[in-house]
Amino acid sequence: MNRRSLLLAAGAVGVTTVVGGAGAAAAIAAGDPEGSRTPRPMLTWELTGGFVPAGWNALRAPRLVAYDDGVLIADAGKRLRIGQGEVRSLRNHATTVLRDPANARRRPGAPMIADVPSTVFTARTNGRKFSLQFEGLEETRRDRAYPTPAYSLLDHCAQLRDRVNRAGTAWNPDAVRMIVVLLDAAQPVTTPVRPWPAGVPVPQFRKNEFLAQQDLRDRQARALQRAVPHSDTVQWPVFRLPDGRRAQINWRFLLPHE
Repeated sequence: MNRRSLLLAAGAVGVTTVVGGAGAAAAIAAGDPEGSRTPRPMLTWELTGGFVPAGWNALRAPRLVAYDDGVLIADAGKRLRIGQGEVRSLRNHATTVLRDPANARRRPGAPMIADVPSTVFTARTNGRKFSLQFEGLEETRRDRAYPTPAYSLLDHCAQLRDRVNRAGTAWNPDAVRMIVVLLDAAQPVTTPVRPWPAGVPVPQFRKNEFLAQQDLRDRQARALQRAVPHSDTVQWPVFRLPDGRRAQINWRFLLPHE
């Protein structure tokens, strides 16, 4: 990618209310309408920001999503169901940590690490939502930049994520998020440039923008997976749009609530 493609556009955290800015932390207790048929996650653990290539934030799936029925999905790739006792334990732990804004306040004098992602935990319980953002939570663990409860919740979620990835079954619905990054006309490409795949909708780019994303389902999702069989986070395949421009494409599976 060229320099323009390496610039990171600020990614929106996947919650209905913005949770602070870069390096900021905030707690939210917001009304969460009930009655929707779309499943709502009881807990999400996400990463956002950091110095990453264009499109990476859109491609990056939550590290862990837990639903009220006990279904856990890790990295939008593996699925595992846990018992209701573990669900209650996770909900109580997450709510206790996230409802206290002090748990996201950095220790005075704690070292700052540039270009690292922020960790965002969001929990829903009894129709309310609590969310906290931590800049470089994992990278500052040895320095204990944040209070102990933040790392305790990180450990709890990491253990569950590891368990899902180790013992879970594949999560592969006919629903994907397509991310497309335009390339400069003069940029050399070392991989083959293929025609735009049949059955995949052509993305619409806004003026002066070079990144687009679109959620595809059923036949369109399967057409994209046939054209790009594997989601490669390092080398994105290149296709030629009908107007002659070249673009890199990647995708990830959608989650039940997306």
